[in-house]
Amino acid sequence: MFIFKVFGAIAKLGAGIVGFFGNLADFADHLIHKKEYERRARRRKIFWTVTLSVLGGILVVLLFPYRLIVKRNGDFEIRTLLLRVYRRSEDYDIPEGGSDSFDIEAAPEDVDAIEA
Repeated sequence: MFIFKVFGAIAKLGAGIVGFFGNLADFADHLIHKKEYERRARRRKIFWTVTLSVLGGILVVLLFPYRLIVKRNGDFEIRTLLLRVYRRSEDYDIPEGGSDSFDIEAAPEDVDAIEA
Protein backbone atom coordinates (compact mmCIF):
# COMPACT_ATOMS: atom_id res chain seq x y z
CA MET A 1 0.00 0.00 0.00
CA PHE A 2 2.80 2.37 0.83
CA ILE A 3 4.38 1.85 -2.58
CA PHE A 4 1.13 2.86 -4.30
CA LYS A 5 1.04 6.11 -2.33
CA VAL A 6 4.65 6.87 -3.34
CA PHE A 7 3.94 6.18 -7.02
CA GLY A 8 0.76 8.27 -6.80
CA ALA A 9 2.70 11.20 -5.33
CA ILE A 10 5.39 10.91 -8.02
CA ALA A 11 2.73 10.81 -10.74
CA LYS A 12 0.99 13.86 -9.27
CA LEU A 13 4.31 15.75 -9.16
CA GLY A 14 5.03 14.79 -12.79
CA ALA A 15 1.55 15.97 -13.87
CA GLY A 16 2.15 19.28 -12.09
CA ILE A 17 5.53 19.75 -13.81
CA VAL A 18 4.02 18.93 -17.23
CA GLY A 19 1.14 21.36 -16.58
CA PHE A 20 3.56 24.12 -15.57
CA PHE A 21 5.68 23.71 -18.70
CA GLY A 22 2.53 23.53 -20.83
CA ASN A 23 1.37 26.89 -19.43
CA LEU A 24 4.88 28.28 -19.98
CA ALA A 25 4.80 27.14 -23.63
CA ASP A 26 1.35 28.75 -24.12
CA PHE A 27 2.64 32.02 -22.64
CA ALA A 28 5.67 31.97 -24.94
CA ASP A 29 3.42 31.25 -27.94
CA HIS A 30 1.21 34.23 -27.03
CA LEU A 31 4.28 36.46 -26.77
CA ILE A 32 5.62 35.33 -30.14
CA HIS A 33 2.27 35.54 -32.00
CA LYS A 34 0.77 38.45 -30.07
CA LYS A 35 -0.49 40.41 -33.10
CA GLU A 36 -2.15 37.33 -34.61
CA TYR A 37 -4.02 36.62 -31.36
CA GLU A 38 -5.13 40.27 -31.11
CA ARG A 39 -6.45 40.24 -34.70
CA ARG A 40 -8.33 36.99 -34.05
CA ALA A 41 -9.86 38.43 -30.86
CA ARG A 42 -10.90 41.62 -32.71
CA ARG A 43 -12.50 39.60 -35.54
CA ARG A 44 -14.32 37.44 -32.99
CA LYS A 45 -15.72 40.54 -31.24
CA ILE A 46 -16.91 42.02 -34.54
CA PHE A 47 -18.49 38.73 -35.61
CA TRP A 48 -20.42 38.26 -32.36
CA THR A 49 -21.48 41.92 -32.26
CA VAL A 50 -22.91 41.73 -35.79
CA THR A 51 -24.50 38.31 -35.19
CA LEU A 52 -26.20 39.34 -31.95
CA SER A 53 -27.35 42.64 -33.49
CA VAL A 54 -28.96 40.85 -36.44
CA LEU A 55 -30.65 38.28 -34.19
CA GLY A 56 -31.90 41.02 -31.88
CA GLY A 57 -33.27 42.99 -34.84
CA ILE A 58 -35.09 39.92 -36.16
CA LEU A 59 -36.65 39.26 -32.75
CA VAL A 60 -37.74 42.88 -32.41
CA VAL A 61 -39.36 42.82 -35.85
CA LEU A 62 -41.11 39.53 -35.14
CA LEU A 63 -42.29 40.34 -31.63
CA PHE A 64 -42.99 44.07 -31.91
CA PRO A 65 -46.68 44.72 -32.51
CA TYR A 66 -47.42 46.14 -35.93
CA ARG A 67 -51.12 46.57 -35.30
CA LEU A 68 -52.75 47.78 -32.11
CA ILE A 69 -56.48 48.42 -31.95
CA VAL A 70 -58.10 49.77 -28.78
CA LYS A 71 -61.87 50.18 -28.74
CA ARG A 72 -63.92 52.52 -26.55
CA ASN A 73 -65.25 49.72 -24.33
CA GLY A 74 -61.71 48.68 -23.37
CA ASP A 75 -61.34 45.77 -25.77
CA PHE A 76 -58.02 45.60 -27.53
CA GLU A 77 -56.24 43.58 -30.18
CA ILE A 78 -52.47 43.33 -30.64
CA ARG A 79 -50.95 41.63 -33.70
CA THR A 80 -47.29 40.72 -34.26
CA LEU A 81 -45.49 39.27 -37.27
CA LEU A 82 -45.32 35.89 -35.53
CA LEU A 83 -49.09 35.84 -36.07
CA ARG A 84 -49.72 36.06 -32.38
CA VAL A 85 -52.95 37.85 -31.70
CA TYR A 86 -53.73 38.98 -28.18
CA ARG A 87 -57.32 40.03 -27.50
CA ARG A 88 -59.24 41.05 -24.46
CA SER A 89 -62.52 39.78 -25.89
CA GLU A 90 -62.98 36.89 -28.29
CA ASP A 91 -64.44 37.27 -31.76
CA TYR A 92 -67.92 35.99 -32.41
CA ASP A 93 -68.21 32.57 -34.04
CA ILE A 94 -69.45 33.34 -37.52
CA PRO A 95 -70.11 30.16 -39.48
CA GLU A 96 -68.69 30.06 -42.99
CA GLY A 97 -70.98 29.89 -45.98
CA GLY A 98 -74.30 30.09 -44.18
CA SER A 99 -76.11 33.18 -43.03
CA ASP A 100 -79.24 31.23 -42.05
CA SER A 101 -77.97 30.51 -38.53
CA PHE A 102 -78.13 34.24 -37.79
CA ASP A 103 -81.56 34.66 -39.35
CA ILE A 104 -84.04 35.94 -36.77
CA GLU A 105 -86.96 34.14 -38.38
CA ALA A 106 -85.18 30.80 -38.18
CA ALA A 107 -84.61 31.12 -34.41
CA PRO A 108 -87.13 29.35 -32.16
CA GLU A 109 -89.38 31.73 -30.33
CA ASP A 110 -89.38 31.65 -26.57
CA VAL A 111 -92.24 33.81 -25.45
CA ASP A 112 -91.35 33.57 -21.76
CA ALA A 113 -87.82 34.82 -22.42
CA ILE A 114 -89.09 37.70 -24.53
CA GLU A 115 -91.58 38.84 -21.87
CA ALA A 116 -88.96 38.70 -19.11
